[in-house]
Amino acid sequence: MDEGRVTAVGGPRIIVLLGPPGGGKGTQAKKLAAAFGMKHTSTGELLREEIRRETELGRRVKATIEAGDLVSDRCVGEIVEQQVRRLGENGIILDGYPRNVAQAEFLASITEDIPVEAINIEVEESQIVRRLAGRRFCSRCGNIYNIYFSPPQATGICDNCGTELLRRPDDKEEVIEERLKVYREETRPVIDYYRDFGNYHEVDGNWDADEVYRDICLVVGAFAA
Repeated sequence: MDEGRVTAVGGPRIIVLLGPPGGGKGTQAKKLAAAFGMKHTSTGELLREEIRRETELGRRVKATIEAGDLVSDRCVGEIVEQQVRRLGENGIILDGYPRNVAQAEFLASITEDIPVEAINIEVEESQIVRRLAGRRFCSRCGNIYNIYFSPPQATGICDNCGTELLRRPDDKEEVIEERLKVYREETRPVIDYYRDFGNYHEVDGNWDADEVYRDICLVVGAFAA
């Protein structure tokens, strides 16, 4: 499928991308946003931006992280609500939110008149482990690689800008299983939440990223039909 502009999605709406850590949500969200004229909204990136800008919310989030605690649903909810208010012509793609049923319920409470569609990228856990353990990123330009599936031309060096590649602390093997455990206990119930409301769609995320993208595009394109 052409990765250029595809079509509008039938008016402003919110697409929730679900899936396990390492399931490719961020990659797919960016491509979909560009193709369908939507805004990619990564709650993690937005929180980091609040910290960089030293806003009141950013100071609260920074203090929470430095104390070793998880950012509260309330703080993340504030970020999401700001984005919903600025929905734009075609809407937004939420990447990394909601992470639990309480967040899904909050989203529903602020989007009563806005269509919300959930797309789950389902991936086998064995595949996730290789994706996460092999992931490397460039702190300068943001390029992401995988030493198993898409390595850089020069080991440990970004192809784009020549910066040394880094590994996220939570991509280490000893951390991955804990992340998956949290996902099973807290985030997978969100799938049942959306399935019960009939706005749930699932794609097989075990395939090549381009194939997964095409499958998601078919789902998103059907919204406007």
